[in-house]
Amino acid sequence: MVRLFLSVDMAGSTQFKARFTDGGSWLDTFRTFFTNFPLMLAGQVGFAFLEEGETPSVEVWKVMGDEVIFVATPASAEELVNLLLALLRTMNAYEERYLEDLPLRLKGTAWLADFAGPNIELEIPELSGGESVRAIDFIGPDLDLGFRVTKFARPACLTLSLDVADLVLTADNAGQVALHLIGAEELKGVMFGRPYPILWMLEAGEDFNFMPWEVEQCPHMARATGMPPTPASDIERAIANIRLYLRKMHGVQRPRLELGPPTA
Repeated sequence: MVRLFLSVDMAGSTQFKARFTDGGSWLDTFRTFFTNFPLMLAGQVGFAFLEEGETPSVEVWKVMGDEVIFVATPASAEELVNLLLALLRTMNAYEERYLEDLPLRLKGTAWLADFAGPNIELEIPELSGGESVRAIDFIGPDLDLGFRVTKFARPACLTLSLDVADLVLTADNAGQVALHLIGAEELKGVMFGRPYPILWMLEAGEDFNFMPWEVEQCPHMARATGMPPTPASDIERAIANIRLYLRKMHGVQRPRLELGPPTA
């Protein structure tokens, strides 16, 4: 089984909280985020699958500091694209409604983990409350990679792992999104030190909504500003090159992940 993990983090939260000596001055902002964002995401997911026979479940996996991480199990590449769009739309809507006059922004990351492979799901007995309430954790190299990829996350877009982008390109509704290959950068403990491609996703037809000072401070954002979507062939080539490097230099096979129930 392949699961999708969706991380949403508050950019600028540390400086924002440091403004106040009284925690109550910023507490409501974050209480609202952790309460309302999951509800808004559920609404966007429902809307995205309004004409489908079934709406996939998107649940909160864990909260870490100012970050909330959701988990879902898309059954197809088309479901994957719809879930990514729902998350991106929720981020944009939440910023417009709650963060318009605050120095805070949302940044998101999406990655996949294969639980028929090297990753495991385990129950935490101390946190569980019987069969009705089970505390589940997920551990493995795909989870580690996902948390590393969040380093590339920036406001106003979704950062995708290579596995996610690979499947997005195969989806019948891939035309609803635009992928931008921004560059590559080494991630600690990932790909044996080979630079990992930085992939950002927007809704098709949309531009990067960066603030002027964000562009000034980040070369990746500066490069993305005004950048057209990257041709699918260029992204496919980048993914193929990574697979070739892993196989040729390290004997590691990294085929495209398969969504849906396991095949016999």
